[in-house]
Amino acid sequence: MAYKNPLLLATAIAHGVLSLGHTTKGLEQFKHPSLNTLPKTLLGACKAGWYEGSIFFAIIGILNYKWSQTGLVDMSDRLIASLISVLCLGAGVSYYRSGDKPSAVTLSLVAILQGVGARMGTL
Repeated sequence: MAYKNPLLLATAIAHGVLSLGHTTKGLEQFKHPSLNTLPKTLLGACKAGWYEGSIFFAIIGILNYKWSQTGLVDMSDRLIASLISVLCLGAGVSYYRSGDKPSAVTLSLVAILQGVGARMGTL
């Protein structure tokens, strides 16, 4: 019987939703008039970095889907999963400090889901 980890599958879905939400939030935020006061290169870097983040979440979703099927098979997988948790938690703290509590809670929950799913997915 094939290996299955429902928590990592849920984490994959969560990262897919994060990717879509992150993109949507960027589209909304980049309409703010204050961004027009930034130098063109800085605005371009902000936009590129924002969309890189959206693609990052999609990639992590795909990776978690793979892990949901195979488990975390070696130290590299475990290290990547740990770093994803730390990154999401750190970003959540940053959003919390800036007053964006919904994003903070969402990222913190995904960090916890990632950590627990990875812990249970270690072969």
